[in-house]
Parts: sequence; C-alpha cells; structure tokens
Amino acid sequence: MSSGSEDKPSAAASAAAAPALSNPVERAQLRARLAQVAGPGQLHAGVLALLLTPGRAREMAVWRDECRHTVGAKELRNELIKLQTAERVPWLEKFVARVGQGPLDKRQQLLRAVRRLIAADGRALALDRLRWLAIRHALGDVRAIALPAAAEVDLDGLATDTARQIGRFAAFLSRIVPSPEIDLDVVSGTQASGERWWLEVMKPWPDAGATRDMPDANALVAALHDVQALPWMLRPVLVRRWVDAAVALSPAGQLGEPAAEALRIAAHLLESPLPPVVAAFFTNLEGA
Repeated sequence: MSSGSEDKPSAAASAAAAPALSNPVERAQLRARLAQVAGPGQLHAGVLALLLTPGRAREMAVWRDECRHTVGAKELRNELIKLQTAERVPWLEKFVARVGQGPLDKRQQLLRAVRRLIAADGRALALDRLRWLAIRHALGDVRAIALPAAAEVDLDGLATDTARQIGRFAAFLSRIVPSPEIDLDVVSGTQASGERWWLEVMKPWPDAGATRDMPDANALVAALHDVQALPWMLRPVLVRRWVDAAVALSPAGQLGEPAAEALRIAAHLLESPLPPVVAAFFTNLEGA
C-alpha cells in the first residue's frame, strides 16, 4: 500500500469530488473497514482527512506532510471521502476518541496537527474553530465542571456575568447557526438569520448587557469554560433552547448541515444529551 506522500494535487482535487456511497451494502462494508482503523498513524491520518475542506490546496499540503510516513494514508482518505455527510461527524468523533485512549504524546501530536491544518490558509472559519474546541475537549484538554444543581435556579435566574458569557458563546455559534453567515448579509444591511437566532436565545437575559460581537480566541475559551460550569441540570435546557430556536428559523424547520454539526458539538462540549432533532441528523455508529 502506498503512503499519502505519493498523492498528487490533481488526484487530490478529483478525490475531493468523489461521490458518497449510496449502496447500503457498500456503506456497511465501508463501516466495517473503518471500524478496524486503530493504529496511531492511521487514526492521525483519518482525523485530519475528515477535517479537510474540498478545494483548499494548503490544507491538503499539510495533510500530505503530516501523513507522509503513514502506510495506507491515501487509501484511507479516499475511503473517508465516500462517507455521507451524516456519517462524517460521528466517524470524526470516534477516531478522536480512539486517539484519546492512547498515549499523551499522540494526543498532543494530533492537537498540533489539527491546529496546523485549520490555520493552513491563514484563516479559520467559525466551524473550524468549533471543531478545534471539540477535539481539545475530547482529548482531555478541558472538562466541563458540574456544579451542584440548585433547584431554585433556572436560566432566567442566572447571574449577569454568566448570562454575558452565554451571550459571547452564543454570538460565536450564531456565525454558524441557523446558517453560516456571509459577508453579503453585513454589506446589504439585512438582518442575518444568525442575529435573529442570537436575539431569540438571549431573551431570558434582556438586562445582561450582552452583545453579538464576535469573541476573540481567548474570550471564546473563557466564555465556554463559564458555560461548561453551569449546573448540570441547566446545560441541557440551554442546549434545547439553542436547538429549538435554530429549528424555528430554518427553512421548513429543517436544520442545515453546518448548524446541525455546530449544535452537536455544542451539546458535547457541555456534556449534554443530544436533542432528538440533532441526533436524528447523524448516523448512529453504536457498535462500530
């Protein structure tokens, strides 16, 4: 089997456009093959392949460099390209979880590689940054802190500082939920769907002084830590509020792919159960 270093740009471009498998038997066979991926090199290559954005040559160059010594990396990447949208995110989570069970140096190596990949072309989309936070969390870099749940506290009764931090994290999510924000929204002056979503989810705290300004990296991490520190009974309530507002603002009440992924990641970051509408968007890989 050849390594990823043998791949050429033209081949990468054509592979990026490979159609997803529609045959149930072929999908089952592919799932069985992916279930066997366990070696550190293959898992490293698989995680990075699942993060690749079609058409970004610099990302592909990073992938090739990271996987140049991994036997079968190119073949694995070509297999992962065949995955349907609903399967890619669960497989990414599964591969990252397998890395998380391994030695510390392999986890750190993957974190460095992911950061290098998403910064390859000098800009990281909001969903890229959210995936980075999710991978950090899954590899044990941070963990949610469950404070005792006071029965008399609900979302409306949260401290102002906490509400502001929820507002900052929601401001970040609103660049993806209910649909990715585009520059045209800003230029035209039309209220973006993300702005409408943010205003809706922040209704419990009208006097918190929260704004929808995009948080920088440090402010985003600080906001996430504070939201993760919510009482464990309130975190699912907050996630459901985010999801319900997204569904209400989505065409025909159907979540788009980026929003579904972002809300899935948000739920995992808060160690909250997935609301059914989000869970139903993705393939269940139990037993894989």
